[in-house]
Amino acid sequence: MKFRRKKPQTPDWVIRHVESGDSIPGTVFTIYVAESDASEDVRYFDLQCALSEPTVQDIDLELDSYCIVNDAGGVQFGGLEAVTMGPDGLVLSFQDDAVEGLELSSRVVTLGFDSAIDVDEVRAGLRNVLSYGNPRKVPQMNL
Repeated sequence: MKFRRKKPQTPDWVIRHVESGDSIPGTVFTIYVAESDASEDVRYFDLQCALSEPTVQDIDLELDSYCIVNDAGGVQFGGLEAVTMGPDGLVLSFQDDAVEGLELSSRVVTLGFDSAIDVDEVRAGLRNVLSYGNPRKVPQMNL
């Protein structure tokens, strides 16, 4: 019996630029992944979280989780069902409302890694951001 090796999924785009750390010192932590370091016409996801616990107002307004901003101008608080990371890339599985809010063409976005990317930096940044806030909005993570 012959076993077929599963064909790797072709990425939607490749991460060639990463920034992580305090984007607003002492206030907001971000992990920014983009297809290049150019400032225009670049696909990206900017995942952010506050560095302090959500306030009562944040909870009331449902702003009590991580935030995702993308190149389409979308902003979504929470919205990921699952995040899976392997040596070759990252798979983001979004909830339906996030697909609409971020104007995505699919619930699943597959991102490849350029060979120059520090995968450990991406992993640590994702863990930090996605575990923030409302536990019901924390996605399943296989990092």
